[in-house]
Amino acid sequence: MRHAARLRLGDGNRPPGGTIQEGLRADPEVAVLLSAQRRDGGWAGPSFYAPKHRSTLHTLAVLAEFGLDRSFPEIERAADFAFAFQAANGEFYQHRRVEGGRPSTLAPVPCVTARAAAYLAGLGFGGDARVAKAIQYLLSIQRQDGSWSCGDKAMPRGYVSEKGCLGMTCCFLALADAAPALLRGHPATRSAALFAERLYLRDPRGFHVGNTWARLAHPSFPMDLADTGRHLVTIVGLTPRVREGVELCLQKRRPDGLWAADGHPYRPPLPPTRRGEPNAWVTLRVARFLKAAR
Repeated sequence: MRHAARLRLGDGNRPPGGTIQEGLRADPEVAVLLSAQRRDGGWAGPSFYAPKHRSTLHTLAVLAEFGLDRSFPEIERAADFAFAFQAANGEFYQHRRVEGGRPSTLAPVPCVTARAAAYLAGLGFGGDARVAKAIQYLLSIQRQDGSWSCGDKAMPRGYVSEKGCLGMTCCFLALADAAPALLRGHPATRSAALFAERLYLRDPRGFHVGNTWARLAHPSFPMDLADTGRHLVTIVGLTPRVREGVELCLQKRRPDGLWAADGHPYRPPLPPTRRGEPNAWVTLRVARFLKAAR
């Protein structure tokens, strides 16, 4: 397992005579990502969300997973770029820079706001008032069933879908994990977890997402077998449905005790590992799930 993944496991390893930041900068994949950053703080185009999956939003997800934080000047620049897409009410836009201005007549896709807030919190901005504002916005539009409405693309403001979006609900659970000071123990977090638990490892047809439950992908999809399972264990406990996820993860373990990625998004920020080969991040994600479920 790579050095950065060991740091995320919390074993405290550091390069001889160096700091954790020096060790992360020495990781070739981190170096590639940081060297590709533009002077304005973004990656792969002027949009926050596109091109999918190589944009600034998706790159922030990978950097947060590596364990980078705002002590890196590159992360500060990236955050400045990201927050330029946040409106005054807390929403994050996919493409249009808002610079804290008035929201448009169209509502952005809520999972973009949830993911942006989660990644920024993971990068050290959990105490930032702008992240708190994003969370308050999401809380204000949560449905009574614990989910969120979504129409796939930007929607008319006030749009209510027939069924809630399961992917967005799982994104919110990841946000709750990244910002525990604001969302741990919050009734909205439990409500979201109960909604997701009812559909965990079940056909999500009609809930605005494809079925990725049985896949261990890297970078991860919003609905992730191991990460979502871990969030559910933390919030609602090891229910029979969540236990199914534990058993499926154990079935996917390689003979060497590690896990491989079952797939990856189209054109991710970093070249994916080959199918069947051990993946440090997938292994870390599963290990955290199994540890929480003990």
